[in-house]
Amino acid sequence: MAIISGRRRQWLGFCLVAAASVSAPLAHAAGPAEASGRYSILREGDKDTGCMLTLDARTRAAAGLKAQLAPACRDNGVVIFDPIGWGLDRGRLVLTARKGHKAHFDKGADGVWRRDAKEGKALGLRPL
Repeated sequence: MAIISGRRRQWLGFCLVAAASVSAPLAHAAGPAEASGRYSILREGDKDTGCMLTLDARTRAAAGLKAQLAPACRDNGVVIFDPIGWGLDRGRLVLTARKGHKAHFDKGADGVWRRDAKEGKALGLRPL
C-alpha cells in the first residue's frame, strides 16, 4: 500500500472537492427529454395566451430540435416569432424563431420556463 504524503493528500482532496462542485449543477440541469413536451404560452402576469407549443426531443430541425406552434394560436407576437427549433444551453431553454433570432428561458421552481427579462416582454412556458 502506498503512503500518500500530506501535500499530495491535500491536492487530492482539493481535486475531489473541485470536481464535485463543477459536476453538481450539471446533475440538476434539465435535459432534452425532461424539457420536451407540450406547453401553454403565458404573457405577463401568467395570463394564458391560448397558444400551445410542442417541443419534440426526437425530431431534429434546422435550428436544433423541432418546436411547433399549434395552428390555433392567435397571439400576434407569438405567431410572428413562430418558434421552429429549440435546445438547451447550460440549463437554459433556447427557442429559435423561423427568421433565426432566439429567446432564452430559465426554469423556475414552479416548473415554468420564463423568458430572460433583458430580452423584452414577459413570456412563459407552462407544461401541460
